[in-house]
Amino acid sequence: MRILLPLGLAFLMFVVGLRLEARALSDCFARPPALLAGLSAQVVLLPALAAGLARLFALDAPLSAGLVVVAAAPGGITSNYAAALARADVALSTAMTLTTSLLAFLTLPLALRLTGVGVGASAGEGLAAMSAATAAACAVPLAMGLATRSFAPGFAARAGRALDLAARLVFAAIVLATFWLNRAALIDHALTVGPAVAALNLGGVAAAAAVAWGAGLSAPQRRAAMMETGLQNVAMALFVAGAAFGDAAAAIPALLYAVVMNVTALALIAAGRRDWL
Repeated sequence: MRILLPLGLAFLMFVVGLRLEARALSDCFARPPALLAGLSAQVVLLPALAAGLARLFALDAPLSAGLVVVAAAPGGITSNYAAALARADVALSTAMTLTTSLLAFLTLPLALRLTGVGVGASAGEGLAAMSAATAAACAVPLAMGLATRSFAPGFAARAGRALDLAARLVFAAIVLATFWLNRAALIDHALTVGPAVAALNLGGVAAAAAVAWGAGLSAPQRRAAMMETGLQNVAMALFVAGAAFGDAAAAIPALLYAVVMNVTALALIAAGRRDWL
């Protein structure tokens, strides 16, 4: 999985790049209201919600820290392909992933400190390196897909259609692997930490929907914000939980969130394809 998962994610980002216009992506940064609305839900409201839920459910210190870590992590790379399947604004989804990944080394420690959880210097250095690596893993295959579409649009269209089935299978394999690898954590902690994790995921998606509605975003933009806020980078959350806290319990919320967020993503895909959102 250590090799196959990064390759699968890179393949999905390449396929996303084949479908995406470079101008649409640059417009998200040039005219940022939609991007700022989505980021406010993911970067501000989600960690705040995690801190509140940790108190509401009276979680102990390691579990509380783990829940905040999940919320403060950047968006997951699979969210961009999931956004495409949900007929969301893929450019906005991708812009959010790139932004949160690049800024994770700043936003994640800040969110933890504001909620009373600190990150040590050694963990901070590792986080900065992982933040850069995550952004690169997203940006490089995406740029290859964008370049292919820009310089060979006909080939990109044919390749996109040819690779569509393979991309769907890779996405399905990643989701199924997530369920399988985290089955033990799900069974052992579903009734203890599970309610807080589910509330975080569903509450974050609902918060993103509310912010998007309030900001007057279009339906595809709303779907993108909801997908991005719901799908977090669990790998980075697990790294921080292990490096910063040294307690296995701190990783439990991330393991459970990996399962819950994929269920939510599948629901958002189904709803988006039926124009229910």
